[in-house]
Amino acid sequence: MKNETSQLLDFVTSELSKAGFTITPDINRVEGLDFLITAPTGKTSELQLRNIKVKEEESIKIQKLDYGQIAPHRFLGLVTVIEDAPRAFYIIPSATFTTADNTIFFEHPMNMMPHLSHWEIKVFTSAIPKLAQYEISNFYKV
Repeated sequence: MKNETSQLLDFVTSELSKAGFTITPDINRVEGLDFLITAPTGKTSELQLRNIKVKEEESIKIQKLDYGQIAPHRFLGLVTVIEDAPRAFYIIPSATFTTADNTIFFEHPMNMMPHLSHWEIKVFTSAIPKLAQYEISNFYKV
């Protein structure tokens, strides 16, 4: 069996290539699974890849310092993993974090210790219809 990182990368690469996108490692970043994705039109976007094991975790936290700047060309790629297999791929625009809905997307500012500030994404059954708007098939239009 492939290791988890390799399995996630294969899944994401497959999903993006179905629409003619290419994915390449972002060599300018030091940490994380960060990539540049290029659309068939030539438009390039930045992607930070994260996953959540749905049966084991209720949410993921994204440290603001690790994520970097909010920008129109920055996205968070979220892969849901069920029974050790990637099942769905969501591409969430970074601007989503600036308008947290406090249902699925949360912002946790830590004014006294800004290095602890983070965003949170909660994944639960009734959240799936809202998350569906961020499915990879909706990103094809970018």
